[in-house]
Amino acid sequence: MKWAQLADEPTAPKRGFADCFNDLVERRTAELASKWDNTPERSRRAQAKHRARVEMLRRIKTRSGRQYKESTIEKWAAHNTWPPGIDTFWFERWAVIDRAGGIDALANSLRCSRGRIVAWRDSPDPNAQLPKQKPPPGAPKERRFRIGVETLGILRIGETGQHHKRIPTDPNKEYEVLVFDPDSTILDAWYAEDLETVMDLLSDAITEQVISTWDVALYYDYSYTVTEILKFLIL
Repeated sequence: MKWAQLADEPTAPKRGFADCFNDLVERRTAELASKWDNTPERSRRAQAKHRARVEMLRRIKTRSGRQYKESTIEKWAAHNTWPPGIDTFWFERWAVIDRAGGIDALANSLRCSRGRIVAWRDSPDPNAQLPKQKPPPGAPKERRFRIGVETLGILRIGETGQHHKRIPTDPNKEYEVLVFDPDSTILDAWYAEDLETVMDLLSDAITEQVISTWDVALYYDYSYTVTEILKFLIL
């Protein structure tokens, strides 16, 4: 008696260009819904597809520098073929934003800043992660997070003493570990490339978590001001 061959466990089909394009079409359709109430559904759908093709052409040109025709987009979508010369993760990121209804809508759903969504969308790292959703007000707080930094800055001691200091001061250490509360805005500032805010927040953290442990802190007022960030690691 022959044993029946066990079927492979079903897996979710991989998404292709057609899926990403359809996500954009659905977004454009939703955007037209309130503006074209008296327009026949067929005409509204056709206009949504036209606008989706135009937008997809713009996106492709932004990343590849190549200019195509609307008919080419339509052909790629019909055959579920990825456009050449551009990594597929760009399309998947755009699709995530389209399914959410736009950058602002996605930022609101994740309770994060618009800048963090834009930074994720434009990151050249194919493994860049979408910002994690923040809990609603009143929910249990997340754990504090750690950042490893190497900085150059000015240490002020008392009223007159100023010293240029690298943090960490130990030449054998690659970075200093700092701890931040879950509601700290330092990551938002970092993803938004707001270095001035990042340096201000690092200055406070280094002063409170590093300089405060030194003997000099027992006898004098002190502060540390970051002037340059050499390393910034999310641990």
